[in-house]
Amino acid sequence: MKVLLFLTGFRQVEEYDYFSRFLQRQDTLSRVCDVFIYCNNPDISEQIVTFYRAFAQQNKRLFITSVNAGFVMGAVEAVSNGIEMGVFTGYDYVIHLHPDVFITDEAPIVRLLEDNADDDCVFLVNHSLPDDERAFSFDFFVFKPGRLTENIFIDELPSYQDIPEHFLFDMLTRKRVPYKVVPRFDSGDWFPRRIDDQLKLYHEHDLGLVEALWEAGMARPAERSTTVVAKWQPPVVELHPSSPQKR
Repeated sequence: MKVLLFLTGFRQVEEYDYFSRFLQRQDTLSRVCDVFIYCNNPDISEQIVTFYRAFAQQNKRLFITSVNAGFVMGAVEAVSNGIEMGVFTGYDYVIHLHPDVFITDEAPIVRLLEDNADDDCVFLVNHSLPDDERAFSFDFFVFKPGRLTENIFIDELPSYQDIPEHFLFDMLTRKRVPYKVVPRFDSGDWFPRRIDDQLKLYHEHDLGLVEALWEAGMARPAERSTTVVAKWQPPVVELHPSSPQKR
């Protein structure tokens, strides 16, 4: 099973340090996953490179670009651009996450990947807003790029006027892409922030709380590596500031 962790962020820097620490304690995901960091902020602190290099994975890439559709749709654009750039080619699964969504226990995710490996579902999605069936979480979802026959995001991305959670639902239903809704929050609500009940993800903006979780022993100490050289492209790449054209 070949898996890509596709992390999309704008302002986050130290979050990548914590993300890699939590990832390193996951026996299976740390072994089978490659890492692609997509940052749409050309003015991001250079410290992001240090934290990028701390990921133990050999196949990794840090991609920094000035192309940014804005606060609301920037992450959607990142996934769309990833498809256009061929980033996802050859992977069985792509796991899309924000860098402040930490994997505290890999077991539910590994089970999710294994249980759905041979079915016809293309996207594995979840709810994080109560009483809104159209809200598919954008901070975490999984898809099988080999079963995705087209870039379902690119056509309506420039004109869409709603939130990313509705965009994901609308594109899947309009394009008739097979998907499965998997449980995440028992209450159906992300608030208050906590380790979610089913997937054991922790979406937290307060890094003091993340550090406290780490120090409390939720994650065992992991050896850090700052000398791993990526096999792919140089660590920082600038995309020309114009959106990729549709194929």
